[in-house]
Amino acid sequence: MKILHIIPSLGLGGTEKILHHICTSRELKKQGISHVVLSLKGGGVTEQRIKNWGDKTIEVELLKSPEGLLGGIINFPYIYFQLRKKIQKIKPDIVHTWLSRANGMGRVACKDLNVKVISSLRVMEQEKYYHLFVERWTSKWAHVITVNSKSLEEFAIQKIKISKEKIKLIPNGIATDITANINVVHSLKQRYPFLNGLAVGTVCRLHYQKGVDIFLNAAKIVLQKCPEVKFLIAGDGPEKKNLERIADKLKITRSVEFCGWVPESFEFISLLKIFVLTSRWEGCSNVVLEAMSMQTPEDRTPVVATNIGGIKDLIENEKEGLLISPESSDECAAAILRLIDDIGLRNSLTLNALYKVKREYSMETMIKAYQNLYQSL
Repeated sequence: MKILHIIPSLGLGGTEKILHHICTSRELKKQGISHVVLSLKGGGVTEQRIKNWGDKTIEVELLKSPEGLLGGIINFPYIYFQLRKKIQKIKPDIVHTWLSRANGMGRVACKDLNVKVISSLRVMEQEKYYHLFVERWTSKWAHVITVNSKSLEEFAIQKIKISKEKIKLIPNGIATDITANINVVHSLKQRYPFLNGLAVGTVCRLHYQKGVDIFLNAAKIVLQKCPEVKFLIAGDGPEKKNLERIADKLKITRSVEFCGWVPESFEFISLLKIFVLTSRWEGCSNVVLEAMSMQTPEDRTPVVATNIGGIKDLIENEKEGLLISPESSDECAAAILRLIDDIGLRNSLTLNALYKVKREYSMETMIKAYQNLYQSL
């Protein structure tokens, strides 16, 4: 069976990680399932990881569509005909599209080509509302639409008007038998010596969605009571300059470090005392799962996150982490200060989080679910 995956880009992100795990799954390969990957835009870290995996049999191609809405509209005819040509040449059994741009383009391109289409919704979009229109208009050409959380399933039914019968819930999975790579940890400690102290951090794309401005305002409050804390922000994106200005305006630049992209996010999180995600909207967050899945007591990192979307499906407040209201720097700061002071709470939350990940969000469970879906079509 041949699966053609279509995705907007192959940089570093949660959806890209899931695609990488599916394409490089030895279990799927044993079942005779092979993969071809088409990126509508560019490549990056995930492109290289897929290309360099194992026997290097996975074909990856970049169509180099421009960024942004206007560029996508102008380039639509070219990408449409390129996709049609590629699908007719590759002759896949299934086309699996990922994220709204690829979902819309892929479904339209597959129309009348007698190929099964799976589309994956990954986020509860709150900014680019035209994505919801595209999802709704083209959903009739998808045979199955996967979601990664119960909250996203409800969003798809209520906001996008997708029929419940067409939706398949497959939560994200994460390897539950890995531990932090000692060499990578040592390298990170050399690069960021402040990780050896009391470090509170986040790992995310620097975009309005992720609410890093809320995190910075919480940092200001925490530093008034615990001036020794360091706040670390791993990631890059369009909001970086603005966030640096906010840190400067708050007069906390000495205590805040913008670390840039860290491909070793698991190891980076293992060196934090507290992990924070102040997103304004989310699906099933991979980075929260990474924080929840730390194996050894010295690596375990308690989570503070907003009570939204797929996050509230991952974490029960006071059990696997601390949930805060969206947009609330005060609640975020209070949760951080509480975890700094209460070692017993930190231990309880992290142990419960690890058990939940092993029980409900293992990589094996996710891969098996996709295998069953592919074979059912």
